[in-house]
Amino acid sequence: MADDNAPVRRTLKALLEREGFMVVGEASDGEQAVALAHKQRPDVILLDLSMPLLNGIEAARQIHKTLPKTQTIILTIHRDHHYVVKALEAGVRGYILKGRAAEELAEGVHQVAEGKLFLSRGLAQKIAPKV
Repeated sequence: MADDNAPVRRTLKALLEREGFMVVGEASDGEQAVALAHKQRPDVILLDLSMPLLNGIEAARQIHKTLPKTQTIILTIHRDHHYVVKALEAGVRGYILKGRAAEELAEGVHQVAEGKLFLSRGLAQKIAPKV
């Protein structure tokens, strides 16, 4: 998982581990996330959209290019449709709003790990006409 906010990473890690997921690495910027992805080769990677050095969408694009079996999820506060569309174009399979993480994170990770698309509630209707 990658987020430049350490308390957010701790909270997400606790949420994931409570649901039985194993967190194999943490990064505080996009470049670290890409390097860690290549080292650990996880099934699913959570990426904050707004990170230093390399944003989550660009990190996802690089990961998807070289590790096509690794699925990526953007976890962000940004709900604007153009971010969602850009993320999907980069190969992202999940887009979860941070405000909904407690309710949706486990379900989103499960669905994305199964090869399905997962969008936070309410986002699909916003982007459907634009995709």
